[in-house]
Amino acid sequence: MKALVTGATGFIGSHLVELLLAKGYEVICTVRPTSDLIWLKGLNIRLVQGDITDRESLVGPVKDADYIFHVGGITKAKKEADYYKVNADGSRILYEVCLEHNPGIKKIVHLSSLAAGGAAQIGRPRMETDTDSPLTYYGKSKLEGEKYAVQYSKTLPITILRPPAVYGPREKDIFFYFQLISKHLKPQLGWKKKYLSMIYVKDLVNAALLAAQSPQSNGQIYYVDDGSIYTWQDLSREIQKAMQTWTLPLLVPEWLITAAAYVSEALASLSSKPALLNKQKIIELKQKSWATSSDKIRNELGFQSEYDLKKGCRETVNWYREQGWIKLK
Repeated sequence: MKALVTGATGFIGSHLVELLLAKGYEVICTVRPTSDLIWLKGLNIRLVQGDITDRESLVGPVKDADYIFHVGGITKAKKEADYYKVNADGSRILYEVCLEHNPGIKKIVHLSSLAAGGAAQIGRPRMETDTDSPLTYYGKSKLEGEKYAVQYSKTLPITILRPPAVYGPREKDIFFYFQLISKHLKPQLGWKKKYLSMIYVKDLVNAALLAAQSPQSNGQIYYVDDGSIYTWQDLSREIQKAMQTWTLPLLVPEWLITAAAYVSEALASLSSKPALLNKQKIIELKQKSWATSSDKIRNELGFQSEYDLKKGCRETVNWYREQGWIKLK
Protein backbone atom coordinates (compact mmCIF):
# COMPACT_ATOMS: atom_id res chain seq x y z
CA MET A 1 0.00 0.00 0.00
CA LYS A 2 1.19 3.50 -0.83
CA ALA A 3 0.57 6.28 1.68
CA LEU A 4 0.95 9.98 0.96
CA VAL A 5 1.77 12.13 4.00
CA THR A 6 1.48 15.90 3.92
CA GLY A 7 3.37 17.69 6.66
CA ALA A 8 5.77 14.75 6.87
CA THR A 9 8.74 16.85 7.98
CA GLY A 10 6.95 18.09 11.12
CA PHE A 11 6.64 16.75 14.64
CA ILE A 12 3.54 14.59 14.13
CA GLY A 13 4.10 13.86 10.45
CA SER A 14 7.58 12.42 10.95
CA HIS A 15 6.32 10.04 13.65
CA LEU A 16 3.52 8.95 11.33
CA VAL A 17 6.00 8.26 8.53
CA GLU A 18 8.01 6.01 10.84
CA LEU A 19 4.89 4.08 11.86
CA LEU A 20 3.77 3.58 8.27
CA LEU A 21 7.20 2.28 7.28
CA ALA A 22 7.16 -0.12 10.23
CA LYS A 23 3.78 -1.42 9.05
CA GLY A 24 5.08 -2.09 5.55
CA TYR A 25 3.65 0.91 3.68
CA GLU A 26 5.45 2.60 0.82
CA VAL A 27 5.53 6.24 1.93
CA ILE A 28 5.40 9.33 -0.27
CA CYS A 29 6.14 12.68 1.39
CA THR A 30 5.43 16.09 -0.08
CA VAL A 31 8.18 18.55 0.87
CA ARG A 32 8.95 22.14 -0.02
CA PRO A 33 12.39 23.40 -1.11
CA THR A 34 12.74 25.08 2.30
CA SER A 35 11.64 22.04 4.32
CA ASP A 36 13.94 20.80 7.09
CA LEU A 37 14.38 17.08 6.44
CA ILE A 38 16.21 16.30 9.66
CA TRP A 39 13.58 13.85 10.97
CA LEU A 40 13.31 12.03 7.63
CA LYS A 41 17.01 11.40 7.06
CA GLY A 42 17.88 7.79 6.34
CA LEU A 43 14.27 6.69 5.92
CA ASN A 44 13.23 4.60 2.92
CA ILE A 45 10.69 7.09 1.57
CA ARG A 46 9.95 8.93 -1.67
CA LEU A 47 10.25 12.68 -1.43
CA VAL A 48 8.22 14.78 -3.87
CA GLN A 49 8.40 18.54 -4.22
CA GLY A 50 4.89 19.64 -3.33
CA ASP A 51 2.83 22.13 -1.37
CA ILE A 52 -0.82 21.82 -0.37
CA THR A 53 -1.44 25.35 -1.66
CA ASP A 54 0.00 24.44 -5.10
CA ARG A 55 -2.53 22.36 -7.03
CA GLU A 56 -0.22 21.14 -9.80
CA SER A 57 2.44 19.93 -7.39
CA LEU A 58 -0.11 17.60 -5.75
CA VAL A 59 -1.36 15.80 -8.85
CA GLY A 60 1.50 13.28 -9.13
CA PRO A 61 1.72 12.18 -5.49
CA VAL A 62 -2.07 12.08 -5.10
CA LYS A 63 -2.43 9.88 -8.18
CA ASP A 64 0.02 7.36 -6.73
CA ALA A 65 -1.54 7.08 -3.27
CA ASP A 66 -3.79 4.40 -1.80
CA TYR A 67 -4.09 6.40 1.42
CA ILE A 68 -3.61 10.08 2.22
CA PHE A 69 -2.73 11.35 5.68
CA HIS A 70 -3.29 15.09 5.62
CA VAL A 71 -1.13 16.36 8.48
CA GLY A 72 0.21 19.50 6.80
CA GLY A 73 -0.78 22.87 8.24
CA ILE A 74 0.49 25.81 10.28
CA THR A 75 -0.01 26.55 13.98
CA LYS A 76 1.56 30.03 13.96
CA ALA A 77 1.47 32.82 11.39
CA LYS A 78 2.05 36.56 11.26
CA LYS A 79 -1.23 37.30 9.48
CA GLU A 80 -4.75 35.90 9.86
CA ALA A 81 -4.99 35.24 6.13
CA ASP A 82 -1.99 32.91 6.26
CA TYR A 83 -3.84 30.49 8.56
CA TYR A 84 -6.74 30.23 6.11
CA LYS A 85 -4.49 29.95 3.06
CA VAL A 86 -2.79 26.84 4.42
CA ASN A 87 -5.19 25.20 6.87
CA ALA A 88 -8.43 25.82 4.96
CA ASP A 89 -7.64 26.46 1.28
CA GLY A 90 -4.82 23.90 1.34
CA SER A 91 -7.29 21.23 2.44
CA ARG A 92 -9.78 22.24 -0.26
CA ILE A 93 -7.12 22.07 -2.96
CA LEU A 94 -5.90 18.66 -1.81
CA TYR A 95 -9.41 17.19 -1.88
CA GLU A 96 -10.22 18.76 -5.23
CA VAL A 97 -7.11 17.16 -6.70
CA CYS A 98 -7.95 13.82 -5.11
CA LEU A 99 -11.52 13.84 -6.42
CA GLU A 100 -10.31 14.66 -9.92
CA HIS A 101 -7.29 12.37 -10.13
CA ASN A 102 -7.83 9.60 -7.56
CA PRO A 103 -11.55 9.26 -6.74
CA GLY A 104 -11.09 5.59 -5.79
CA ILE A 105 -8.68 6.30 -2.94
CA LYS A 106 -9.05 3.89 -0.03
CA LYS A 107 -9.02 6.47 2.78
CA ILE A 108 -8.04 10.02 3.71
CA VAL A 109 -7.28 10.88 7.33
CA HIS A 110 -7.60 14.60 8.00
CA LEU A 111 -5.68 15.68 11.10
CA SER A 112 -7.42 18.65 12.67
CA SER A 113 -7.32 19.97 16.24
CA LEU A 114 -9.37 20.49 19.38
CA ALA A 115 -8.93 24.20 18.57
CA ALA A 116 -11.48 23.73 15.76
CA GLY A 117 -14.09 22.80 18.36
CA GLY A 118 -13.06 25.31 20.99
CA ALA A 119 -12.60 25.28 24.74
CA ALA A 120 -14.65 23.08 27.06
CA GLN A 121 -16.63 23.76 30.21
CA ILE A 122 -15.15 22.70 33.55
CA GLY A 123 -16.51 19.28 34.43
CA ARG A 124 -17.74 18.58 30.89
CA PRO A 125 -15.17 17.54 28.30
CA ARG A 126 -15.82 18.51 24.70
CA MET A 127 -17.59 15.88 22.58
CA GLU A 128 -18.22 15.46 18.87
CA THR A 129 -21.89 16.43 19.25
CA ASP A 130 -21.07 19.83 20.77
CA THR A 131 -21.48 23.02 18.78
CA ASP A 132 -18.14 24.23 17.45
CA SER A 133 -16.93 27.56 18.78
CA PRO A 134 -13.25 28.12 17.87
CA LEU A 135 -11.60 31.09 19.57
CA THR A 136 -8.47 31.83 17.55
CA TYR A 137 -7.41 32.34 13.95
CA TYR A 138 -5.79 28.93 14.09
CA GLY A 139 -8.91 27.21 15.43
CA LYS A 140 -11.20 28.96 12.98
CA SER A 141 -8.97 28.09 10.03
CA LYS A 142 -8.80 24.45 11.13
CA LEU A 143 -12.60 24.35 11.34
CA GLU A 144 -12.82 25.75 7.81
CA GLY A 145 -10.45 23.01 6.68
CA GLU A 146 -12.73 20.47 8.36
CA LYS A 147 -15.73 21.88 6.54
CA TYR A 148 -14.04 21.10 3.24
CA ALA A 149 -13.25 17.60 4.52
CA VAL A 150 -16.91 17.10 5.47
CA GLN A 151 -18.05 18.45 2.10
CA TYR A 152 -15.77 16.11 0.14
CA SER A 153 -16.53 13.15 2.43
CA LYS A 154 -19.77 12.79 0.46
CA THR A 155 -17.69 11.43 -2.42
CA LEU A 156 -14.35 10.57 -0.77
CA PRO A 157 -13.71 8.34 2.29
CA ILE A 158 -12.48 10.97 4.77
CA THR A 159 -12.09 10.71 8.54
CA ILE A 160 -11.31 13.70 10.76
CA LEU A 161 -9.26 13.42 13.96
CA ARG A 162 -9.23 16.19 16.58
CA PRO A 163 -6.37 15.77 19.08
CA PRO A 164 -5.91 18.06 22.08
CA ALA A 165 -2.36 19.00 23.20
CA VAL A 166 0.12 16.62 21.55
CA TYR A 167 3.52 16.04 23.13
CA GLY A 168 6.51 13.78 22.70
CA PRO A 169 9.96 13.68 21.08
CA ARG A 170 10.58 16.50 18.54
CA GLU A 171 7.76 18.70 19.90
CA LYS A 172 8.83 22.34 20.27
CA ASP A 173 5.92 24.27 21.84
CA ILE A 174 5.11 22.37 25.03
CA PHE A 175 8.87 21.79 25.14
CA PHE A 176 9.13 25.32 26.58
CA TYR A 177 7.33 24.02 29.67
CA PHE A 178 9.86 21.18 29.96
CA GLN A 179 12.65 23.73 29.69
CA LEU A 180 11.34 25.80 32.59
CA ILE A 181 11.09 22.76 34.84
CA SER A 182 14.62 21.71 33.88
CA LYS A 183 15.64 25.13 35.22
CA HIS A 184 13.80 24.33 38.49
CA LEU A 185 10.81 26.59 37.80
CA LYS A 186 7.25 25.22 38.02
CA PRO A 187 5.01 27.84 36.37
CA GLN A 188 1.30 28.34 36.98
CA LEU A 189 -0.73 30.83 34.95
CA GLY A 190 -3.17 32.62 37.22
CA TRP A 191 -4.60 31.51 40.55
CA LYS A 192 -7.26 29.07 39.36
CA LYS A 193 -6.74 25.54 38.10
CA LYS A 194 -6.89 25.00 34.37
CA TYR A 195 -7.73 21.63 32.82
CA LEU A 196 -6.59 19.92 29.64
CA SER A 197 -6.51 16.64 27.80
CA MET A 198 -3.33 15.37 26.19
CA ILE A 199 -2.11 12.66 23.87
CA TYR A 200 1.35 11.26 23.33
CA VAL A 201 2.42 11.50 19.69
CA LYS A 202 2.81 7.73 19.21
CA ASP A 203 -0.77 7.18 20.38
CA LEU A 204 -1.98 9.84 17.96
CA VAL A 205 -0.31 8.33 14.90
CA ASN A 206 -1.61 4.88 15.92
CA ALA A 207 -5.10 6.39 16.00
CA ALA A 208 -4.56 7.86 12.54
CA LEU A 209 -3.57 4.48 11.13
CA LEU A 210 -6.50 2.80 12.88
CA ALA A 211 -8.88 5.32 11.34
CA ALA A 212 -7.35 4.71 7.91
CA GLN A 213 -7.95 0.98 8.21
CA SER A 214 -11.52 1.25 9.55
CA PRO A 215 -14.27 1.52 6.91
CA GLN A 216 -16.81 2.52 9.58
CA SER A 217 -14.84 5.71 10.23
CA ASN A 218 -15.77 7.22 6.85
CA GLY A 219 -17.31 10.66 7.26
CA GLN A 220 -16.75 10.69 11.03
CA ILE A 221 -15.09 13.18 13.39
CA TYR A 222 -13.27 11.85 16.44
CA TYR A 223 -11.63 13.48 19.43
CA VAL A 224 -8.61 11.40 20.39
CA ASP A 225 -6.78 11.65 23.73
CA ASP A 226 -5.17 9.41 26.36
CA GLY A 227 -8.40 8.98 28.32
CA SER A 228 -7.62 11.31 31.24
CA ILE A 229 -8.11 14.96 32.13
CA TYR A 230 -5.23 16.79 33.76
CA THR A 231 -4.40 20.10 35.39
CA TRP A 232 -1.25 22.00 34.49
CA GLN A 233 -0.05 21.04 37.98
CA ASP A 234 -0.39 17.37 37.02
CA LEU A 235 1.75 17.99 33.95
CA SER A 236 4.37 19.85 35.98
CA ARG A 237 4.51 17.06 38.54
CA GLU A 238 5.01 14.29 35.98
CA ILE A 239 7.69 16.23 34.11
CA GLN A 240 9.47 16.93 37.40
CA LYS A 241 9.31 13.24 38.37
CA ALA A 242 10.67 12.21 34.97
CA MET A 243 13.57 14.63 35.37
CA GLN A 244 14.12 13.64 39.02
CA THR A 245 14.71 17.26 39.89
CA TRP A 246 13.39 19.91 42.27
CA THR A 247 11.33 22.96 41.39
CA LEU A 248 10.11 26.21 42.86
CA PRO A 249 6.51 27.32 42.16
CA LEU A 250 6.24 30.33 39.87
CA LEU A 251 2.88 32.08 39.78
CA VAL A 252 2.53 34.05 36.55
CA PRO A 253 -0.31 36.61 36.57
CA GLU A 254 -2.39 36.59 33.40
CA TRP A 255 -1.73 40.31 32.85
CA LEU A 256 2.01 39.64 32.82
CA ILE A 257 1.86 36.88 30.21
CA THR A 258 -0.44 39.10 28.12
CA ALA A 259 2.09 41.94 28.28
CA ALA A 260 4.84 39.50 27.29
CA ALA A 261 2.82 38.45 24.25
CA TYR A 262 2.52 42.05 23.07
CA VAL A 263 6.27 42.53 23.42
CA SER A 264 6.94 39.23 21.65
CA GLU A 265 4.72 40.20 18.73
CA ALA A 266 6.39 43.60 18.49
CA LEU A 267 9.81 41.98 18.27
CA ALA A 268 8.54 39.41 15.76
CA SER A 269 7.37 42.23 13.49
CA LEU A 270 11.06 42.88 12.82
CA SER A 271 11.58 39.25 11.83
CA SER A 272 10.28 37.00 9.07
CA LYS A 273 9.08 34.44 11.63
CA PRO A 274 5.91 34.62 13.75
CA ALA A 275 6.16 35.05 17.50
CA LEU A 276 6.15 31.91 19.63
CA LEU A 277 4.06 33.75 22.22
CA ASN A 278 1.38 35.98 20.71
CA LYS A 279 -2.05 37.42 21.49
CA GLN A 280 -3.76 34.44 19.88
CA LYS A 281 -1.84 32.04 22.12
CA ILE A 282 -2.87 34.05 25.17
CA ILE A 283 -6.54 33.49 24.27
CA GLU A 284 -5.90 29.74 24.46
CA LEU A 285 -3.86 29.90 27.66
CA LYS A 286 -6.54 31.84 29.52
CA GLN A 287 -9.27 29.23 28.94
CA LYS A 288 -10.32 27.21 31.97
CA SER A 289 -10.55 23.88 30.17
CA TRP A 290 -9.30 22.22 26.99
CA ALA A 291 -10.63 18.81 27.96
CA THR A 292 -11.99 16.24 25.51
CA SER A 293 -13.77 12.88 25.57
CA SER A 294 -12.40 10.11 23.35
CA ASP A 295 -15.27 7.74 24.10
CA LYS A 296 -16.47 7.75 20.49
CA ILE A 297 -13.23 6.57 18.88
CA ARG A 298 -12.72 4.03 21.64
CA ASN A 299 -16.23 2.59 21.32
CA GLU A 300 -16.52 2.69 17.52
CA LEU A 301 -12.98 1.87 16.38
CA GLY A 302 -11.55 0.15 19.45
CA PHE A 303 -8.80 2.73 19.95
CA GLN A 304 -6.65 2.17 23.04
CA SER A 305 -3.95 4.56 24.19
CA GLU A 306 -0.68 2.99 25.30
CA TYR A 307 0.75 6.04 27.05
CA ASP A 308 -0.49 7.78 30.16
CA LEU A 309 1.06 11.09 31.21
CA LYS A 310 3.69 9.41 33.40
CA LYS A 311 4.99 7.11 30.68
CA GLY A 312 4.76 9.79 27.99
CA CYS A 313 6.67 12.37 30.05
CA ARG A 314 9.36 9.85 30.90
CA GLU A 315 10.01 8.98 27.24
CA THR A 316 9.85 12.62 26.20
CA VAL A 317 12.30 13.77 28.88
CA ASN A 318 14.71 10.96 27.98
CA TRP A 319 14.62 12.00 24.32
CA TYR A 320 15.15 15.70 25.13
CA ARG A 321 18.14 14.71 27.26
CA GLU A 322 19.65 12.45 24.60
CA GLN A 323 19.32 15.19 21.99
CA GLY A 324 20.77 17.82 24.31
CA TRP A 325 17.59 19.89 24.26
CA ILE A 326 17.55 20.01 28.06
CA LYS A 327 20.42 19.78 30.50
CA LEU A 328 19.77 19.28 34.18
CA LYS A 329 22.02 20.94 36.73
